[in-house]
Amino acid sequence: MGIQDRIVFCLDNEMDPQILRGVYYQYRYRPKLYGDYENVSLIVYCGGLSTAWQRIICCKEMVHICDSEVEKTNTSEEIDGLIDRLLGPMSGEDFDVFDIMATKDKLALYQCLPLLLPEHARETGIAEIKSGAKTLDVVAAEACIPVNFAKLILSDEWPSIAKEIGC
Repeated sequence: MGIQDRIVFCLDNEMDPQILRGVYYQYRYRPKLYGDYENVSLIVYCGGLSTAWQRIICCKEMVHICDSEVEKTNTSEEIDGLIDRLLGPMSGEDFDVFDIMATKDKLALYQCLPLLLPEHARETGIAEIKSGAKTLDVVAAEACIPVNFAKLILSDEWPSIAKEIGC
């Protein structure tokens, strides 16, 4: 849909985090009868997650706004196919567009990390951990991201990983 005029976030307390943690919809909306259309992205995220996980999911869904058309689901069958791939094995004998969608969905989890812990904050966190001033848990809490993601983004390998995945 190109440039988004608005991004709306909506907490869903009914969403089951074991099935779905977040989803986004894109649509065109005309706020006034003769007004210009607006491109809107609606990001719905699970209320049953911690704040740190809600931030990850919302940011991951924002990354999806930039997805190409082949990576986007447009029908209920495509949504079902994507969920099947995400919940089931990622490898098998069936190769189709759902594999691409599921791979991109997983990749977006990692592509969103630099948005939540930018390079300067990352370097500061690394220095504080190395000096003993803070622990990994404290840095993760201050960044409000799950510890397992903080461990990855603060690792020595992260710069190479980030480059490879297009961050």
